Amino acid sequence: RSSNATKQIDALVKTIQSDTNEAISSMERSTTEVVSGAKLSQDAGTALEQIEAVSHQLADLITNISDAARQQAQAAVSTSDSMNVIQEITMQTSTGTNESAASIGRLLELANELRTSVSGFKLP
Repeated sequence: RSSNATKQIDALVKTIQSDTNEAISSMERSTTEVVSGAKLSQDAGTALEQIEAVSHQLADLITNISDAARQQAQAAVSTSDSMNVIQEITMQTSTGTNESAASIGRLLELANELRTSVSGFKLP
């Protein structure tokens, strides 16, 4: 009976050892997967940090572009205003030139009339 009990105990010990070895292998695989998952999580965190940094850089660039566009729009308005002033001055100059030409024409007529009037007088 003792031999039979010893065989049962031996079989039980072998079963326990086999189950223990299987549990250890399973735990090692799980540990490897956990380490791999942690590495993937760390890599994802690093990628997200890089994405955040690039997003901040893009936001800064967009702000700079927006500021430059606003300044260019203001410069365009200023240029347009200046062109309107130049056009007004040009119109005034043109009007003044036409008036001067008319005055010169009238002065020429008066000079001719004066010459005609004076031609009748003779000095002794």
